[in-house]
Amino acid sequence: MENYSMRAEDFGSRATGTLVVVENGALAFNPNRLPPSKALDAARLLGPLSEATTAVGRLDGTSRQIEHPEFLFRNYLRREAVLSSAIEGTQTTIAGLVLFDAGARGDRDAREVSNYVEALTLGLEAVKQRKITRNLLNQLHQKLMEGTDIARTTPGVIRNCTVQLGAGSLRDARFVPPPYTALPDLLDDLITYLDAEDETPPLIKLAIAHYQFETIHPYRDGNGRIGRLLFMLYLARKNILLTPMLYVSVYLEHYKQQYYDHLLSISQRGTWDDWIEFFLIGIAQQANDAVERAKKIAALRTDYRKRVMGPKRSANLGILVDDLFSIPAISVPTAMRVLGVTYPAARKNINTLCELGILGKSSGNTTGPQFWFAYEILSLIS
Repeated sequence: MENYSMRAEDFGSRATGTLVVVENGALAFNPNRLPPSKALDAARLLGPLSEATTAVGRLDGTSRQIEHPEFLFRNYLRREAVLSSAIEGTQTTIAGLVLFDAGARGDRDAREVSNYVEALTLGLEAVKQRKITRNLLNQLHQKLMEGTDIARTTPGVIRNCTVQLGAGSLRDARFVPPPYTALPDLLDDLITYLDAEDETPPLIKLAIAHYQFETIHPYRDGNGRIGRLLFMLYLARKNILLTPMLYVSVYLEHYKQQYYDHLLSISQRGTWDDWIEFFLIGIAQQANDAVERAKKIAALRTDYRKRVMGPKRSANLGILVDDLFSIPAISVPTAMRVLGVTYPAARKNINTLCELGILGKSSGNTTGPQFWFAYEILSLIS
């Protein structure tokens, strides 16, 4: 992100909040309550909204037709976790995360990305039973920050200090979110807005709520990831998607500077329509991408199951194939646990899957047990 100091003259009459003075005479931005006071350009947004809504509906229909959509869900979560964390500077690969989930040793980045998967899984289970609340967001943040520097990240706790976006001193920051004293009321207002039944189309409401959450910036760290978790929590809570397979981080990562610029522009000039259109285009693109990936992964699973069938084939091969669509990497100890067999029997099944072109050796793990990847599955989710 480029660094521009936050100046009062950049926040005109159409700004979506007010500037307040914090420590050392620096300015912080306090956003207005929701909904936005400015009317949206319905004619401009009609096309993008229609395309995004249709694409999301198509994705929901596709997920309902796929046998065992949970096989897709976990890998989509990994893809989202890697890309969402990349926006925040945490670097790992899908293959690295898969290895970590399969039991290989991982570095701090792999653990943080794995935390994202666990936090989203926790949140999706929670919204089946209850509303999105401030307490739930704190629980997700605590899971996300597990294993990090507690003093720096304060897991599960709303910040009690001033934070800034952009390098340099507080007075030179590109953006300073609202004072911590305003956070409880702002978060409660956001949650009330999300939960309200009104005429605002859900995808537009989601775009507005995302801006508001990122502007509030309620935590010391992890705000971007928690904000993107809200995408799927909201869609799941509103029963818009049966299986949570829509993730926009790949789009936001690709257009990261535009993403940041859109959020700042709303604060400064009230450019809601620009941001919402940008957001809806991303939703449509990623929903259509998810449909195509889902079909290919489902077809690949059917192909794999055909390969392992036959009068001389062990039924254990089919069990391992299904396990690979949950975690597309495996070791002999894992196969022993999944199948409940001895080491030689587990190794024999892995060798057979290698001969059938389903597994290939991993070249990246030099310590601990040998791992094999289902490279075709990895390719489809990467």
